[in-house]
Amino acid sequence: YVVIESGVALGERVQLGAGSFVGRDVSIGEDTVIFPNVSIGHSCSIGARCEINSGTVIGTDGFGYVMDQGKYMKVPQLGRVVIGDDVDIGCNTAVDRGALRDTVVGDGVKLDNHVQVAHNASIGTNTIMSGFSGVSGSSKVGKNCIIGGGVGIRDNIEVVDDVIITGRTFVSNSLREPGSYSS
Repeated sequence: YVVIESGVALGERVQLGAGSFVGRDVSIGEDTVIFPNVSIGHSCSIGARCEINSGTVIGTDGFGYVMDQGKYMKVPQLGRVVIGDDVDIGCNTAVDRGALRDTVVGDGVKLDNHVQVAHNASIGTNTIMSGFSGVSGSSKVGKNCIIGGGVGIRDNIEVVDDVIITGRTFVSNSLREPGSYSS
């Protein structure tokens, strides 16, 4: 019960679990394992040696709306999701496609279960995020960061490289210096 749409490029030894969906023009690198019931939207790119666990959705539309004459109107989400090599993504995680530019998950990133990466966000190489954490739209998280469980990172801010954010912290402003942060 796997669905693979047209234009998909699968690397050698890619494994696709039962019930998974791979949209048109997706590319998946060699030795990547997609567990059962994963959805990958059109035009997304997933690197080599990745593991994407059950229930994860990659490349869904981001939460983009504008008010127009008293009603919310959906903003088209035209970007992609680009996932690097050696990335592990836990169960029931969502990585939204970008609105105008790509959402990027760097090489070696590890995302726990129930993590949200919003549209246009960027996660740097070798960053790790624990469960129930989220990065809001258009925010950038640097390389080698450790994000504790239940952390919320506000939209349109930057977290530099080598930052530790302890569990249940809300990040409301850019973090411009490496170090450990709590709230």
